[in-house]
Amino acid sequence: MIEYALVVAIVSAALVAMSTYVYRSVQSKQKDITAEYDKE
Repeated sequence: MIEYALVVAIVSAALVAMSTYVYRSVQSKQKDITAEYDKE
């Protein structure tokens, strides 16, 4: 039972860490798109 809890905790931590990087990546892409439209 403890092994399952440990696996769930590790997977959850990995997802939280990934979501931070994905969120930053999406923000960066939106900023690039906005800058491209501002040029025109």
